[in-house]
Amino acid sequence: MKGIDKNMRLIINEKVFDSKEFKGSEAELLEQLVYEFLNINSVVMMERLAVVYEMLIGYIKDVLGIQEDPPFKFDDIESDREKLEIVIEQYKFAKFLSSRYKESYESYLDQLEQYEVFSKDKAIMTLIDYKLARFGDEIFKEMGIEIIDRIDQGFIVKDNSNYIN
Repeated sequence: MKGIDKNMRLIINEKVFDSKEFKGSEAELLEQLVYEFLNINSVVMMERLAVVYEMLIGYIKDVLGIQEDPPFKFDDIESDREKLEIVIEQYKFAKFLSSRYKESYESYLDQLEQYEVFSKDKAIMTLIDYKLARFGDEIFKEMGIEIIDRIDQGFIVKDNSNYIN
């Protein structure tokens, strides 16, 4: 597996990213780039997700040298929620590869399930925040929970006629 072997310079949200001057790891650079793309507010979020998905596919192919075709074409996926899920999964896979994690992908995903781990990743938190904002009602409904009200600290939900804060 390759890595970033040449100078890569991008300007996103008026911030300059130069791979040779970046002080963190390649995985941290990937996280920062994805985070910045997700926060370009002049573009609709679903369009940002399409760009991020293609960027992640390109990163895996061109930077890491893994010539596998992605299992899905972003434009062929019908629902916005499925598109978001695909971007989240593709990001986790690209981050796993770029981190050069020594154990299995399953082990990496298990570790990523811990709040202390995923909450430190700005890109994944942005994706999760968007998922909750856009699809929260639908997700809670699938879990048998109804959102009664949204408050600063979270939600007031109804589950089996019990109010839970």
